[in-house]
Amino acid sequence: MRKATFVVVLSIIALYTKAQILKIGTSTSAIATQIPGYSQVSTITTKTYNYTPSVPSTYPTPIDEDSTTEDDRIYDYGDYVPVSLSIADGNITTTSIGKVWSLRISIPNALNIGLLFNQFNLSPTAEMYIYNEARTVLDSAIKKEHFTNSNIVSISSIKGNSIIIYIVEQNNFSTFQSTVSIQKLIAGFQEIAEVGDIGSPLARPSVNCDPMIQCQPGKVTYARAVARMVTPISSTKAGFCTGTLINNEANNGRAYFLTAFHCIDLNKNNVIDQSEIDALASSVFQFQFWRTNCNGTTNNRGIEFLGATLRAASKSSDIALLELLNPPGIGDLVNYAGWNRQTTIPTDNTGFIIHHPQTLDMRITSASTIKSWFWNSNYWSAHYYSGTVDKGSSGSALLNAYGQIVGQLSSGWSNCNYTNFGDRYGKFDKSWNLAGLQTWLSPAQGAQATGLLNLTDITIDGPGTVGCTILGVFSTLPNLLGVTYQWAVTAGTQINSGQGTSSVNISSINSSISSGTLTLTLRSPAKGRTRIYTVAKQITFGTPPISLTSSTNGCSGVYQLWNIVNNTPTYGSNWNWSVGSLGTNSQIIINNPTSPGTTLSVKGGGSVRLNYTDLCGVARTDGVTVYSSCGGFGLVVSPNPAQDNINVSLLPVDNSQTIAGVTTESLKQLRVVESNGKTIMSLFEVNTNMLVKQWKHNESNTQNYNLKINGLRKGIYILQVDRDNQTNVTKIIIE
Repeated sequence: MRKATFVVVLSIIALYTKAQILKIGTSTSAIATQIPGYSQVSTITTKTYNYTPSVPSTYPTPIDEDSTTEDDRIYDYGDYVPVSLSIADGNITTTSIGKVWSLRISIPNALNIGLLFNQFNLSPTAEMYIYNEARTVLDSAIKKEHFTNSNIVSISSIKGNSIIIYIVEQNNFSTFQSTVSIQKLIAGFQEIAEVGDIGSPLARPSVNCDPMIQCQPGKVTYARAVARMVTPISSTKAGFCTGTLINNEANNGRAYFLTAFHCIDLNKNNVIDQSEIDALASSVFQFQFWRTNCNGTTNNRGIEFLGATLRAASKSSDIALLELLNPPGIGDLVNYAGWNRQTTIPTDNTGFIIHHPQTLDMRITSASTIKSWFWNSNYWSAHYYSGTVDKGSSGSALLNAYGQIVGQLSSGWSNCNYTNFGDRYGKFDKSWNLAGLQTWLSPAQGAQATGLLNLTDITIDGPGTVGCTILGVFSTLPNLLGVTYQWAVTAGTQINSGQGTSSVNISSINSSISSGTLTLTLRSPAKGRTRIYTVAKQITFGTPPISLTSSTNGCSGVYQLWNIVNNTPTYGSNWNWSVGSLGTNSQIIINNPTSPGTTLSVKGGGSVRLNYTDLCGVARTDGVTVYSSCGGFGLVVSPNPAQDNINVSLLPVDNSQTIAGVTTESLKQLRVVESNGKTIMSLFEVNTNMLVKQWKHNESNTQNYNLKINGLRKGIYILQVDRDNQTNVTKIIIE
């Protein structure tokens, strides 16, 4: 299909040092600092190959939803050129850091060049570097241990008609130890987008209508599951498709990868033959190949993984489920998309597709309508209101409003010249039975749906405070394949149990230290590179702060104050209740001041506090502001809840008419108070801690006031008004 481009995505991740293959941008000035011993190699042997480029495939003029004019071709971009290259064909140089082997490969008529090794036996200290003659792209620090099968190593194409292979064996000053051989080159006859491309972000007019994924940052979480896939499309050609890492019921990060059947059916006989399964071992999967900024001009460097095997497939719904042989690990910052076996039509204007049209950086297309395809109920038919799909998009997932896979792109009629046309997607629900997906994705539960496995925003779940006698339980994602869990705490607390698992119990140590950090380090098997993800959580050591609740009725309100943790007061000793502050003409009477729970008689308002010693022996003070409203005058605020402004009106007790003639002298104070008793806004009172001072007295000298609240955080506050010998309060909600 025109959408069938196996897309290879390169991704940059802050927490890894070397991916299986890390593709980065370079320059003639930078490359000497990126490759050890580079400046000391002055002679490089060149092998040149004559090549007549193939003519790109042509496609029929589409008629929307006419199966005879739909296109299901992969983006065929390169021809295989048989060669027989070995160490003997290159040049060995002795440098100050060790032995270096180098070889230049030139194909004058090629637009890009890729490599297929049939032997890749690097010595334990050896690193391979591959770069183009223009010194704009560099495959960096490749090691043998990066690959499960070192006899099949494929290097995705690099832009340009000449590339240099460079192997350095540091500290080796005797015989060169590594052995490699190359059996095929990929000579490109169509352009491919490359890491570090600089120029117009929409250089290809045929895809001008495809918005970049970075222009919809809310969808990047799902985009981290998407890869550009480079694969053989016949015995003589290579091409691109798109695919998506897909979650399973265990939520464990097993590297299942969803794409289209026709992307791996090389001979188009509607059967996946053993030779086609074998060919998957040389497929390359590139993640996070996107622009560095929305509508930017530079592609992000990326991360590549080599090889896959077939797990399930169905021609009837055009689906293939692969499993990556060299999977991503923790710290590679990939995610796994959820899926849904829904039979209902996804809601209009909510479905979307993330893909790589014509091998370009990652794009996003938004569906306007999705319906069951009239001609074959195994498929959805989708049209778009933003963007489209094109050659290279084949196999990309159709996602519903919740980012769950409901289908994969098979073929269709749209491109940027026919943006009003649609495409068809194999239904995930149909594929479940046709391809036997349950065996791999939900063997135990036969689940209806799974959610996203987010490995790029891992959190630690647990309380904010831990005590000395009551353990705090903290946990994170469990059962991640091959991942080790290492917990650490700062002084003031200790790990009681669970080290090395996804859940630990910790407790405070009897200490004056009041807070610290719980850190979790996750590690995946190295495979020659560091793969680590670290997350931390701030916690308080000791006893949870006492949270107080209150209720009142009339002028002599009775307040019952309790700890909300287990609704029990047994969490310390040395109780001492006291009045912290009083409002104008207010009164607070504390009963049982040395008891952990007490009752209060309140008139007006103010704050009370409880001084006590927690179970870790730490002296603490916690408090709450309490109010009682009775008689005097009414208090009306509107709107409530509010966002920017609140109108405050003072009303007489016996009617709802606004009192006129109230002067600033008779209104003693109007203030906004947080739940902890802190005044954060005040009228007619100098307060250096004010967040907002913008009050306005009504020009008609009535008792109406406008309160500007747009500088306050969202939440619930107390509005207290003191007028002459009277006080009134009410709650206000800021949204």
